[in-house]
Amino acid sequence: MNKGYLHIAYLPADGSWLLKIMSRLHQSSSITLRDRIASWGDTPLREMGLALSTKLAMLSQIVNRVDYQLQRLAGYLEKDDQKINECLHKNASYVVPDNELPYEILVDIDSFLFESRSTYEIIGHFLSEFIKRILGLKVSESELKVMLASQGIDIRWIEELRKGRILFFHSTAPWIALEIKSINPPRFELLVLKRDVKDFTNTDDYFHFGQLREIYQGFGSSMGAMYQWVLDQIEGFETKEGT
Repeated sequence: MNKGYLHIAYLPADGSWLLKIMSRLHQSSSITLRDRIASWGDTPLREMGLALSTKLAMLSQIVNRVDYQLQRLAGYLEKDDQKINECLHKNASYVVPDNELPYEILVDIDSFLFESRSTYEIIGHFLSEFIKRILGLKVSESELKVMLASQGIDIRWIEELRKGRILFFHSTAPWIALEIKSINPPRFELLVLKRDVKDFTNTDDYFHFGQLREIYQGFGSSMGAMYQWVLDQIEGFETKEGT
């Protein structure tokens, strides 16, 4: 029996964002760019690219997990409409039949905030290194933000994500509550609490789950804009070298 160390293969679908850029460079009209991408494996870009594609795949998994957990919660609410009414009438907390589910939801929400911010920062590091090594330019995070804003991308999610990650990393834990819109059929808005909230009149004490969706949508839009921006930089390099 052979013994040793066995690597596990990672085949993230979201790696296509990076693979498309690499493929574009391999087919570039610029000899300089083709030479630089050929040495990709000998630079920090190799591992940074692997980290980026892995983080994107992880984030996608977390989003799927959150959606699944909310479906589970909705299933319990649908069966417990009488108990829900009692809790609302008495201003009492609802005990979910599966005691672990609230914590599983919290873990996934916390993971979403952490991995979203982590992926954003890794993208910034990767792009800075990529632009420097492949195109011979320098780009800062502030310049990337300006670029996104110029494309009409709402970048407020970047600051919201930063604040949320700092709060739940350093200061407190998240909790959840539900804004019930309909009991049967169950329609609700998940609220992520920043503190032990008794009165929901102060919206600064929590944020709606819809804001998490907006962060994810903003993230996706930003990824598309950054991808197109990289392609534009490659084309600009080729044009300049061609002349």
